[in-house]
Parts: sequence; C-alpha cells; structure tokens
Amino acid sequence: MTSTVGFVGLGNIGSRVIAHLVKAGHDVAVYDLNTVAVEAAVALGARSVASPAEAATEATALFLSLPTPPIVEGVVAEVLQQDNPGLIIVDHSTIDPDTSRRLAQDALAAGASFLDAPVSGGVQGAEAGTLAVMIGGDEASVKKVVPLVETYAGNIFHVGPSGSGQAIKLANNQITAANIVALGEGLSSAVAAGVDLDTAVAVLTKSSSNSNVLSNYFPKTLFTEDRPTGFALDFMHKDLGLFLDSAGKAKLPTPVTSLVRDLFSIGRRDGRGGKDFTSVVEFYEDFTGIRLQTKGNNQ
Repeated sequence: MTSTVGFVGLGNIGSRVIAHLVKAGHDVAVYDLNTVAVEAAVALGARSVASPAEAATEATALFLSLPTPPIVEGVVAEVLQQDNPGLIIVDHSTIDPDTSRRLAQDALAAGASFLDAPVSGGVQGAEAGTLAVMIGGDEASVKKVVPLVETYAGNIFHVGPSGSGQAIKLANNQITAANIVALGEGLSSAVAAGVDLDTAVAVLTKSSSNSNVLSNYFPKTLFTEDRPTGFALDFMHKDLGLFLDSAGKAKLPTPVTSLVRDLFSIGRRDGRGGKDFTSVVEFYEDFTGIRLQTKGNNQ
C-alpha cells in the first residue's frame, strides 16, 4: 500500500532514505534549504515543496533528518501550526531526550504524534537500506509507520516511551566515539613500537578488542587514502555534548565521555570538524608521525 509522506532534511542520511521510499512507490514531498539536494531528490522521483508545512500536507507521516535540536523544534512548531489531524512526525535526527518528550507533548496537543526515531548505520546503511532505527513513542503510532520505515531499515526497535530512542542513540554514539579514540591510541602505540599496521589490524580483529568500528568502519574511512566523510566530526562533537547534558541531569559522572569529547574538541580546533569523525584519531598521528593507512587501502 502506498502513502503520501513528507521528508524534511536531505543530508547524508535523508538524501539516501528518500530513494528507498520512492522506489517502494510512495509519494514523497521533500524540503531542504539546499536546493542542490532537493534537485537530486526530484531526479529520483520525489517532488519539491516550498516549506516543511507543505511537506506535511495530506501526508500520513512527516520524516525529519536535521542537524540540531533548535532546527527540529522550529520545523515541528511550523508544522503543528497547520491543521494536520492524525499526522505522525518521525524524527530521525539525533537530539536530546528532553526535547523529544516536549515535542511529543506539543504534537499530542495539536492532534498529531511525534516519534523520536534516530538511526544508526551511517551513509552505507542508508544506501543499502539496512539502517537500525530506535523509536521512542506510543505503540499505535509506531505500528502505523513501520511499513514505511521498513523500506530503508534492516532493524527497527520500539525501545520505549518518548525520549527513549534518543537516549539509546546518544549511548550508542558515546560508546562508538570512545571506541574510536581507544582504537586510535592502541593502534598508534603498536605501530610506533614497530608493529606493521596491517598485522596489528589482522590480529586485533580476531581478538577480544575487535568491534564493528575496527572491522567494518575503519576500512572504509580511516584506513583509506582519501578518508571519505560518512559522519562529520562536528556532528559527533554535538552528540557527545547532548550525551553529557543528559547524563548531567541524571547526576551521572562521565569521566570517560568528558575526556573523549575533549579530543573531539581538539579535532575541531585543528580544522577537522568537517572531516569524518574517525579523523579524531589524527590527534595520535600528529604525535607519531605515522599515518594509520593499511596497505590494502593504498590507492
């Protein structure tokens, strides 16, 4: 069964997700300030609209994929000013749990629903249609949008009430960021001591320190010559800040995350904000003078 859906935010994830919605036969109305991204979406079969509110017109669901909490709040406020009874807003952005809970209440008061539904899997997952989606919100709304989300997701989790999806996503990103920093420190130490990088990677991917970052993500980013950007360091820095704010409200000590975020702050200071978030590891390369590029990725 096809539906009319809106999509606001055509960045690295959104621009790839809409391709799956269009391919599944859905009528997809898109909006983004980036006209180039809109033109690319239209070329895929989507249709351009003039505002987020228009994207929501006659839509079963409105999907958001936006960079910061204030932008999400502004878009939702604009949309909820319109008469869209029964509209379900599915927010794939990464924001904080408190903002998601507040927006869910605002949506309910306007006769709509708001689901926080951040994603994991990056550009590769969005292209392949295998994203992991963690959804917070009411069960009835989740069931209604699952057929749409299934067009681009490999795993869909209803993790609890409003805000729960964001809480899980921030934990995921915190753990991933800490893993990247730990790997960068460990690998740099090994190569500085004379161990061949390819040998170190081959051993560690078969040992207790293996992770998805080491075995799957680094080979596509850090270990390559061009180090393409799948998820910008600036965005991870933002997410770590959201994690620290959320943990602070729970009075949870965060010594690990505080240190990790400092390293991402150094990366931003050194001009790496727009590069892939794995470039935080270049902090260690600056000390060793050794680039962590495997032989298999020499181009």
